[in-house]
Amino acid sequence: MNNLFVFFFIFSTLKVFSQIELPIDSTKAGGKRNYFVYPAIIYSPETTFSFGGFGSLYFKVGHDPYVRTSFIQALALYSLRDQIVFGAESTVFFNNEKYILKSHVSVSRFPDRFWGLGNDSKDSSLEPYSISQFYIYPQLLRKIYKKLFVGVSYEVQNVFSVEYGKDLPPSTTSIFDTQMVTGRQGSLISGLGLVAQWDSRNSSFSPDRGLYFSYTVNDFHPKLGSNYSYTNHFIDVRTYVKVGTNKVLAFQLINNFNQGEVPIRSLANIGSSSMLRGYYDGRYTDKNLFGIQAEYRFPVVGRFGMVLFSAVGRVGETVVDVYSFQQLKPSFGTGLRFAIDRKEKLNLRLDYGVGKNSHGFYFNLTEAF
Repeated sequence: MNNLFVFFFIFSTLKVFSQIELPIDSTKAGGKRNYFVYPAIIYSPETTFSFGGFGSLYFKVGHDPYVRTSFIQALALYSLRDQIVFGAESTVFFNNEKYILKSHVSVSRFPDRFWGLGNDSKDSSLEPYSISQFYIYPQLLRKIYKKLFVGVSYEVQNVFSVEYGKDLPPSTTSIFDTQMVTGRQGSLISGLGLVAQWDSRNSSFSPDRGLYFSYTVNDFHPKLGSNYSYTNHFIDVRTYVKVGTNKVLAFQLINNFNQGEVPIRSLANIGSSSMLRGYYDGRYTDKNLFGIQAEYRFPVVGRFGMVLFSAVGRVGETVVDVYSFQQLKPSFGTGLRFAIDRKEKLNLRLDYGVGKNSHGFYFNLTEAF
């Protein structure tokens, strides 16, 4: 769901702020679980109008007041083009944060766009296509020293339907076929991974200090049921610095590297609601990605705040291509924040990002990073 113009009815939902305004200490272990739901109407060029809802539950596990807040959130949408999307995400911090369980799950059928592989793909190469897929990605981490966690992951995605070339003029060859795009007939990937993570952030929603470093290596192999054999390396580094009362400078670096035969739905992409905002997710796609961004967050009045952000990045077939630092794609923008829970620093965000010859609106819960 990218490049969205969002209309949402937060204030008309009965259960939203009636739960938020309860006079409880939301940081207290064993306190009440907070939840909210709201309906949404979303418009995008790919799907026209989509109707659905979003819900979130956040809570404490155990009785340790220093354990960070866990959350589970889910989204369900149905569009006028018969698009169906269901997604859920969670992070659970167990007693004393000895264990962390993360998960991502999605089931969807939706139209998408493809401009070809590479950092230099042309706007004129745009070709629509549609996919149906399900995706499951859990991670289980264990603390081994202070803020250092290690663990295992399992990733599976079944793209069981890919439709392309239907709207092309007669005698025109699809870019999927001319570039011999891996996975253009569908794909099943299945891989096991190892995770190492250092996490000293003071909040899982909107930290204002601390360092986050995560390195994940996933190996996809036919012995695990995968149609394709490749290895993915993903590095995510974030740091947060307080520069005044409730003002924060945040930085993030991402590297996404792949070796082997990578299907299209597993390639590294420029553009999303969290990195290089302003680009359609997948506007530029290839095996490898480098991206870096900075964000300045500051209060405005009451529960409202704002952010200013900028980013650069590029994709490439090889790591050398990515780190040539040539033809970097720029991104910048601003956003509005509304604090649902001030103590937990849980925000709704509406961002507007601008990229090269593109732009996009994004509406989400929690910060981009």
